[in-house]
Amino acid sequence: MAKIYVETVGVIILIDMGTDISLASTHEMIVLKDGEETTWDSEVYQDNYLKYTTQDGDLDVAGTYIIHPNLEFTNGWSGVTKPVSFKVHPKWKQ
Repeated sequence: MAKIYVETVGVIILIDMGTDISLASTHEMIVLKDGEETTWDSEVYQDNYLKYTTQDGDLDVAGTYIIHPNLEFTNGWSGVTKPVSFKVHPKWKQ
């Protein structure tokens, strides 16, 4: 994966869920960045992936971003799954 820099827009984040999540009624990414939690509404991609494309303001601080996929199904199961993380680098760092 290429380095991701602060304020980059259009980064596609794909999380392989390892199972079919196409029937999830809720699919979002709970993101911890700079000690604060935010939620990114995501979409199901090719049945097994959670997908989000970063928008203006999403990658506004350098540091490690931790994502907990959050899903809810009509059969009653809901919750977060194993977290993933990535680094966002300052603009002028090589």
